[in-house]
Amino acid sequence: MAEPIDLKKFSDLAVKEIELVFGTLRDKGAKRFGRTFALAGIMIAASYMLVYRPPQNKSEKLEAQIAHAKQIFDYGEKYKALREQTVAAYSRLPSPTDRPQWLANSTRALLEAGNLQSDNFGPSDETEHNGLVFQSAMISFDAHFSDVYGVLLRAENARPLMHIQRIDMAKLPRSDPDDAGIAHIDCDISTVIPIKRFQ
Repeated sequence: MAEPIDLKKFSDLAVKEIELVFGTLRDKGAKRFGRTFALAGIMIAASYMLVYRPPQNKSEKLEAQIAHAKQIFDYGEKYKALREQTVAAYSRLPSPTDRPQWLANSTRALLEAGNLQSDNFGPSDETEHNGLVFQSAMISFDAHFSDVYGVLLRAENARPLMHIQRIDMAKLPRSDPDDAGIAHIDCDISTVIPIKRFQ
């Protein structure tokens, strides 16, 4: 087992050395050691400037470059995520080349899929704002509720996207018992077509 270090012995030695230095300075005078102090100061400054500072500067530059690279990487990841969201949104919207007839053809196809006929098929209205074209069309038809539900379900699940803005249902007075449960539907369907597509 190692012997314990006697700290008191070392502290006594250090105190004696300090007393010797200060006693010599008192006896001989500080002027006599001026060159020694100057040389010691120059050596301390030189070791700081030539030995300590260069690696420290290099380390700070490397840390700054690492932080900059990490920031660029984070920005790149955010850009990729936003780009994927944008591309996904564009893929769910009609193409600008389909702009003239897409909404009219799609609403007609909604009705035909349920073997329904529109008694009033209005032309598409469109407004353009900030690179987006907002189109809406109004359709009217008579159908049982199950058929209406089918039309609504197909419209909401359609790709490219279309949206039902308004639906009005009114029960029709029918004298024929076979026509019981048929309602008159007025429906506004809309979509958005991006003209400017950011890549």
